[in-house]
Amino acid sequence: MTQQQLNPAELLKQLIGKWNVGIALKKAEDKIVAGCGDMTATETQTGINSEIETQIEGFEDYYENDIWSYDADKDEVHLFSVSSDGEFRDHVGKWVDAQTLELQWRGTFEDQDQTEHIHAYWSNKDQIDVKETHRRQEKIVLQVDYVFKRKNSSQQLIQDSH
Repeated sequence: MTQQQLNPAELLKQLIGKWNVGIALKKAEDKIVAGCGDMTATETQTGINSEIETQIEGFEDYYENDIWSYDADKDEVHLFSVSSDGEFRDHVGKWVDAQTLELQWRGTFEDQDQTEHIHAYWSNKDQIDVKETHRRQEKIVLQVDYVFKRKNSSQQLIQDSH
């Protein structure tokens, strides 16, 4: 499927729903900590609004509000995030194919240039695998793997009925 055949705004609607989130976070010192959370995504007039709450071992509870939108003039997807840490970002990118969304943010964090890359892959309609990588001076300083599983998915309903 070519980029012209994709409808990026429609593909974003795959986010709509309630999700369980599994998290594996690795900082620069290679220690991996686990976490979990919930996400709810609803459609708005201009895109998708998602709210995520997480608990990660050794960290304060985290909340993020995201606005997902598609700019047809620039053929770009935007993920504008505001976090409970007071940080805000506008990650910008494109659909690589109907299952894969790539987003990036460049800016300054703690007086150093930083990039954040988000790779989101829909393995099916009820699961999204996300890898978020933060780099400073070309070194990875944080890597987070998320697995989003839709609550009340058709697969879960089948399993629950047996």
